[in-house]
Amino acid sequence: MKSNALAGLAFGLVAALAACSSAPEEAPPSGGGLGVAAIQFQDVVVPDGLTMIERFNESYSIEEAGYRQARFEYSGQTRVEDASSHLLQRMPQHAWTLSSDEQVDKATRKLKFIRGRYIAEYTLVRKDGITTMRVDYRTDIDTK
Repeated sequence: MKSNALAGLAFGLVAALAACSSAPEEAPPSGGGLGVAAIQFQDVVVPDGLTMIERFNESYSIEEAGYRQARFEYSGQTRVEDASSHLLQRMPQHAWTLSSDEQVDKATRKLKFIRGRYIAEYTLVRKDGITTMRVDYRTDIDTK
């Protein structure tokens, strides 16, 4: 009788473990499992030909109670001149005002836009035939 009780206990334990391990796993969140989410804000202008890079958490965003912070990384074939021209034309259509425009060197241009308490800084770099664009977006908490 003792061996039947132990066998029953063992069977019950194995069945319980099997049930736990065979339960379907939840799908990872969009964005690929662990890591940070990068949800592009609707007022961020992206020139044609540039695609967001998310695979190694290069891009991230957070929006909470009117506070926004993000870094969006993009890459593509678009030339820096064309992307900059697009930004200078389209950002004002989203109520952004150009604050600064700096040609750092032949391959790098920085554009800074302000809208109310939000700041969007675009850095465009052309290297080895690829253009990368970084957008640093933040809420200016120093509202004097």
